[in-house]
Amino acid sequence: MTSADHTVVYLALGSTRVSAAAAHLNRLVAEGRQVLAVVADVPQWSGVDLPAAATVHRVPRNARQAVRAARRFVLGRGGPLAGADLLVAGDPEAVPVAYAARRRRRDLPIRFEPVADEVRRPAAADLAVVTPWYPSPADPLAGTFVRAAVAALGQRYDRVSVLHTEAWRMPFSSPAAPLVTVTLERLARLVDAAVVVDEPEAELTRIAVPQLARPREFVVRAGAQLDAARAALPTGRIEAPVVHAHGGMFGGVVATALARPDARVVVIESSPQLASMLAQPAARERYEQVLKRADELVCTSPHLYDTLALNFPAHLDKLRVVPKIVDFDVLPARSTPPAELLRWLHVGPLLERRGLSVALETFAEVAAADPRVTLTLVDGTAMPQRVSDRISELKLRNRITVRPRESHATFVELLHEHDLLLHGGQAEEFGELLVEAAAAGTPVLAAAEPATEQTLAVLSEVARTLVEVGQDAGGMVDSYRRLGAHLGTADVTAARAALQARYGAAAVLPQLIGEDVPAPAPAPAPAPAGSPAPAGPERSAAAGPASLTTAAERIVLVAINAPRFYPARDFALRAAAAGFGVDVITHDANLWREAARAPRLRIHPIDVAESRRPMLRAEQAIVYRAPGKVLSAMRERTRRQESIWPELGALNAQRAHQKLAGLVHKSGFERGYRIVRPRIMWRIVRRDVLPKLDLTRTRRVVVAGANGVTIGWQLARRHPGLVVTTSLHGFE
Repeated sequence: MTSADHTVVYLALGSTRVSAAAAHLNRLVAEGRQVLAVVADVPQWSGVDLPAAATVHRVPRNARQAVRAARRFVLGRGGPLAGADLLVAGDPEAVPVAYAARRRRRDLPIRFEPVADEVRRPAAADLAVVTPWYPSPADPLAGTFVRAAVAALGQRYDRVSVLHTEAWRMPFSSPAAPLVTVTLERLARLVDAAVVVDEPEAELTRIAVPQLARPREFVVRAGAQLDAARAALPTGRIEAPVVHAHGGMFGGVVATALARPDARVVVIESSPQLASMLAQPAARERYEQVLKRADELVCTSPHLYDTLALNFPAHLDKLRVVPKIVDFDVLPARSTPPAELLRWLHVGPLLERRGLSVALETFAEVAAADPRVTLTLVDGTAMPQRVSDRISELKLRNRITVRPRESHATFVELLHEHDLLLHGGQAEEFGELLVEAAAAGTPVLAAAEPATEQTLAVLSEVARTLVEVGQDAGGMVDSYRRLGAHLGTADVTAARAALQARYGAAAVLPQLIGEDVPAPAPAPAPAPAGSPAPAGPERSAAAGPASLTTAAERIVLVAINAPRFYPARDFALRAAAAGFGVDVITHDANLWREAARAPRLRIHPIDVAESRRPMLRAEQAIVYRAPGKVLSAMRERTRRQESIWPELGALNAQRAHQKLAGLVHKSGFERGYRIVRPRIMWRIVRRDVLPKLDLTRTRRVVVAGANGVTIGWQLARRHPGLVVTTSLHGFE
């Protein structure tokens, strides 16, 4: 693709990869290519600068209509297919059209991303870095911490290569999902998904992984990335003696499966979704396979260390805590401190906690008192609908500006232009945004979160009046006022130097490569299921299992599918803090995973025992598994055919079965099971939980939610001296 008369047809029929499409179109035109872009008429294109030399054909915004219209236009009489030298399927919605075009023109090259050197393949290296996150045209901010680590590692390794598996996701609810599903695998066999380019820090191989996996289908997503990476590598394996993998479930799965047998594999875990992953049995099993092969697993926060130590105590010797590297060279300090805290900046969607967004409620309270205060949201488009509705309810639309994710350099400019970084519980471990803001001299107002508690403690120590923390919206407002009272008193130069000494490449790199390894935490004594997590590095030993025996009296909390989980959890934590031992009987141990780290609190899950009841297993077999296996076999046979229509019919039958099975379960089985379930719950508790309780020292039994009433009644009947109540107030 070097001739200027080549015509490129670029398909971008969705809304998730608009920024990538715009970047590619501008580059193609700059190279002298003739470009025809077929794009959906979605709002995301408004304000996007497209090159004047590119011809743009727009199709309807509805995904199914967009696919049909693009197919008619590209393949129709007089359409651009006959004169095309390259077709780019720029997003998942473009896949069905690209596959139809390839069937019409067998000689037509198809790619997921245009590339200058089509034959270049990843080269062997001294160090290979495998990551699902890295800056790309689609998301320039993604994985900037990985790039900082790669740049630092380049000081110790001559040849460094980065293998970036870039997931392209579209929602299952999209009208185009069935067509994409049946064409994606077929097109993937025909497309080279790898793009190899030279970046200043390393050779970068970006591998497109279009997929329709749901966000919580971690094993499916990891498998898709593994298959794509294996296909992109010339030998089918990673040719490097040392491999660093970011994210145990994604980078770790790829690295441990494709690394050479003699390679040293280091996994760096920084995912805020770790607890959700490990709550799934299949994902937990896959993660343990990664741990068995990995030589080390580096956690970027003590919070992650605790989670892994709780789930995999047999691998404690492989766990270490090393913070992320922050590149201070690309993070200059602002020239002047803010005069007033009027322009707020928030990066990421406004996430909810207990049904409300702490960040939004904090801003709303301050904005109500000061009409000058504004909020800029970077990447705020993915906020929950309830939060968006709340913004309208508070009449804050004209006070909030939403900006897309842009380059890290643009983010630094925003830090300098704004007076305050608002950090309202974003889904990130370690909290590099907090460090970057403080190092730039921008005041930080943060919500307390377990994931960032150590970083916030460091910032409070070295940045002092530059950082304030609150537990909830009320506490955040008080912290905001304290920030304003001390505005301009912070020694930014000293704070920046202290942060660089702790999080700069010179400090972190020796820890990352094992030259300066802290002494490992002593292995905790074996603890029964449901005990608090073993203490990780820099955590108090008072949180260990031994503290469970110090309580003179106990409280039993029955919280089975409690409709108000947070009040129940807060009651348990207050009781434990007051010195009571607390036994929690629950149907969802994952909800209580964080609380279980508290001293004197034990979790007794009963969901596994319930799932083994014959009634439930029979319903699963009859309604779900048997029909599902038949339909899966039918689809597997149709998948081998070149025509998509037989598989599309089988897929639609599968989707219809899922809807019908759900209707039967909810309208039929669940109604009857709801009647007998309380007695089943009691039988499980009587058999599995009661032997573990010390009712002679139990002060009271608290029932949170109607599903636990039968258990409370049975306990009161068998033990007349017990106080059984539904009150979550007080312990007397």
